[in-house]
Amino acid sequence: MKKIRKQIYLDPWQDSRLAELARRADVSEAEIVRKAIDAYLVAVDELPVGHPLSMLVGIGASAQGSVGGSDHDQVAIKS
Repeated sequence: MKKIRKQIYLDPWQDSRLAELARRADVSEAEIVRKAIDAYLVAVDELPVGHPLSMLVGIGASAQGSVGGSDHDQVAIKS
């Protein structure tokens, strides 16, 4: 996949953490930034159609509407 070059400004603490995470994971800082952007876009549901991560959007949705993960003790199991 073609990549597009971007220039960003980081706070010093962000730069330090990014470098540390890249060293620990043995990946480039750019790879961590790309993964962070993917995670953010999934969280705000703005991935382009067909993006590999777009299939994860809504995977945890409950059949009962808003109840589910955080209200698991209140969800009645129907047999």
